[in-house]
Amino acid sequence: MTPKSLPSLIAVIDIGTHKTASLLGQIIDGKARMLSFSERRTDGVVKGTVTDLEKLTQCVHEVVNDIERGSGRAVEQIYLSLSGPAAEGERVKGFVAVPAHDGKVTAKDVADAISSAKRLEPPAGRSTLLYMRQPTMLDGRAVTNPVGMAGKRLEVNFWRVTMEEGNMRMRVGMVNGMSIKVRDFILASHAAACATASDADKQGGVLVIDMGAGTTDWILYYKEHILCAGSIPVGGEHMTNDLSVALRISRETSEDLKQRFGSAVHRDNDVNQTIWKDGDKGVGDQQFNRGTITKVISLRYQETLDFVRKDVLRHLEHIFPGHAVKLDQQMIPSGVILTGGSANLADAVEAVQLVTGLTARVGIPNFENESLRKPEYAGVVGLMAAAITDAPPAVRRPRGFLATLKDLFRF
Repeated sequence: MTPKSLPSLIAVIDIGTHKTASLLGQIIDGKARMLSFSERRTDGVVKGTVTDLEKLTQCVHEVVNDIERGSGRAVEQIYLSLSGPAAEGERVKGFVAVPAHDGKVTAKDVADAISSAKRLEPPAGRSTLLYMRQPTMLDGRAVTNPVGMAGKRLEVNFWRVTMEEGNMRMRVGMVNGMSIKVRDFILASHAAACATASDADKQGGVLVIDMGAGTTDWILYYKEHILCAGSIPVGGEHMTNDLSVALRISRETSEDLKQRFGSAVHRDNDVNQTIWKDGDKGVGDQQFNRGTITKVISLRYQETLDFVRKDVLRHLEHIFPGHAVKLDQQMIPSGVILTGGSANLADAVEAVQLVTGLTARVGIPNFENESLRKPEYAGVVGLMAAAITDAPPAVRRPRGFLATLKDLFRF
């Protein structure tokens, strides 16, 4: 992503399967002061995929109108989140042989290496939306700024995010229809990390899992840079659906029971507990066994976490071909940060620890407004934080696994 001058106002929109949230902030001394916020139920999105453009467009227009009315300001450009299966990431690299007679890298060498990486065409039918930069490599060593340093081989690496061309045009057109410009796209998992992970977390190594209603996005950091990222088309709504089918109740009742009595971990004594939907045990009230509720929900919850674990390992195996990869506390000393609406489920942290074997905690957005300091708002709050930096970090591919990984990221 090419750095841009920061506008005085920043508007962001986070489109999820369950809700669409928008935030407008005024930038003062490099920090955002919230002017207005809006949240609407999303229509037209299933598992992160747009299924009804007209309904989604109406939803987006409503949240934009809300923040304009709430602030008394006109929105001219916005940042949009990218999440779900529509956004795909891959590592691309470019390199040059340092041509200077004294073997010292020049600014032109760096520019040539960047151009070499960006000349690589995306898969057919897809458009590149983001280039997320990783450390520059000089003769296999990570360097902050190679200009003036001696070396033979200069390499730059990016995590490139692409989207199917028609899908991209649809999203841009949805916003342009309001005479508003899409200033940039931001990877949703990176946004969630910007709101919940500290610089120390990213420096040491941390896995951020953003479990929403329809998708679960994840991103892995090491030495402050993205190592890999991905998305699983499963989320909290699947748990609600499972419970609805198992108990033969409506989705509304299922969602209510999930929030009040559900757990990400099933315990043997749950089967001894009887719960009532309304609690008054009167005519029309329904009786359920809590063991059934926690069993159904915990199975799907832990399965989803296992999908993430396997997806992370699959990406690492691609980055480190021929090496035995392992997702453990040595690789990720800062553990897992779980955020998103489904992080509110009881015993969610314990479930993460059971599935991954890593330390875990719930990620709460660091934001001035107390009402938005909840896991379900990590995405929209993080979009604002990422937009201010306007240059998310990038994925890289070292030459070995853990020992080599540490060597390459040592500055």
